[in-house]
Amino acid sequence: MFLVLTSCKNMSKKEYNYPELPPKPPRIKIFWLNDKTANIKIDRTLSYSKDIKCDSVLGVNYIGFSGEHFFYPINEKGKYINTISQTKKLNQNQISRLNKIIGNKKTYKNPNIAACYEPRLAFIYFKNDTVICQTQICLSCNQLHSSAALADGADGNLNNEAVKKITKLHDELGFKEN
Repeated sequence: MFLVLTSCKNMSKKEYNYPELPPKPPRIKIFWLNDKTANIKIDRTLSYSKDIKCDSVLGVNYIGFSGEHFFYPINEKGKYINTISQTKKLNQNQISRLNKIIGNKKTYKNPNIAACYEPRLAFIYFKNDTVICQTQICLSCNQLHSSAALADGADGNLNNEAVKKITKLHDELGFKEN
């Protein structure tokens, strides 16, 4: 009994150095810019299963989430989000590759997903200087949302092979991590 009491006394005298918790990540303030606008007319009939007819596609590196809410780079009033850090116009080969990845049923077979959904990559489709489609992607949890229909029966949950291909395109565009 004496040993137990003695050992308890010694333990209570010890000071434990617990590691410091990392600081909470800064909360991003999302707002819409008034000085830069776009014509927007989302075409709900567009589908990645069919060829999306567009004049150009703009890749966007941005922060598209705040808490549990997520945002496309351009809102329904045509205002750009303030968190865009980089943009890059895709060439025809890149547009074709992107459309084939998202429009392929195999892209969504055996998905590997997590629950974060923090989109940092988006693609904006233009036709006649008007936004017709926006697609946002979270490469961390392998999910995407789009204003266009995905491959038939797809739910937006990507498999590892698709994420590798989209990550390759992300890097090819010269986008840095946000």
